[in-house]
Amino acid sequence: MTTVKPDIISDADYDDMTASARMNYDRQRMVYLSGGIVLGTPNLQRAKVMLGQCFAENVGRNSGHAGLMLDGDSAVGKTTAAKALMKYVFNQYQRQFPEFQKHDRVPVVYVEVPAGSTGKLLMKTFADFFGLTIRSGESMVSIRSRVVDTLNAAGTQLIVVDELHNLAGRAAGNGESVDVLKNLHNDLACTFVYAGIGLTNGSILGGPRGQQLSGRFTVLHMERFKLTNPSDRKAWRAVIATFEKELPLRHHELGTLPAMSDYLFERTSGSIGSLGRLLTGSAIETIINPDITREELTLRLLESRRLDIAAESARSRATNRKKDPMSVTNILKGLATK
Repeated sequence: MTTVKPDIISDADYDDMTASARMNYDRQRMVYLSGGIVLGTPNLQRAKVMLGQCFAENVGRNSGHAGLMLDGDSAVGKTTAAKALMKYVFNQYQRQFPEFQKHDRVPVVYVEVPAGSTGKLLMKTFADFFGLTIRSGESMVSIRSRVVDTLNAAGTQLIVVDELHNLAGRAAGNGESVDVLKNLHNDLACTFVYAGIGLTNGSILGGPRGQQLSGRFTVLHMERFKLTNPSDRKAWRAVIATFEKELPLRHHELGTLPAMSDYLFERTSGSIGSLGRLLTGSAIETIINPDITREELTLRLLESRRLDIAAESARSRATNRKKDPMSVTNILKGLATK
């Protein structure tokens, strides 16, 4: 869970490494880039505060524990925030109980809701997390009982359930899955974090089942950054500057990426998920590509990378609007010059 930033070494020290040592060093840096850098967004800071409040509320509760929902469109950083919360709780737990692994403790658990989930399938995802063997023909009740026993024995403090919108369908199995999750709150001394798309607008919080969940969970609505908002513009630049300081690249100069903050917004449409993929993917490229002689993020390198379909489509639409002489923006520009 804990990933330490590798030291940045000089070219001379890098060249003096054996091939094996250099390969190991590069791999450490790629692993760190893939999952060790946390983009400290305002949403993440709010999520930490809200999660702390949930933990405080749950101290004396025996059932119906309070939880947190991370709700928003795709690529706004919900999963990134959820995993950052896991890392935060894990590190806090590790400081309090440094030898917890000797006692088979598992402070945080992460599962993704399968599409078309049933209660049994959902319990299997928990069982898979712990490596529990599912017996042929074993009932959902039996699997659930073993999962609950395992979670209690592991002293789990935080359970993150991602892709919760997969329970928004009308299938009977989805309703059963919601009931299974709701009942877990009563059987476990854990705090839950749910993450998904359109959770407050869908069927998950509707009806008697949903009302019980909505009475226990607070919601953090996550949105894309908007450069027209001065606060968002400042936060966007700060996120980029923070990320840049964490880059384990040997030649990158601080200040390069903040200077390209508007360009990075254009490339990603203000999506934290797309921004993370663009920057980490480009950084890894400088490490593994033998044709790149300097480990630094340049405009040319960033331009050479393709992003997710949503980000590329949004950029294409924005570019077309700039070229359209009949667009509102261009008409206003023309009137201003007259």
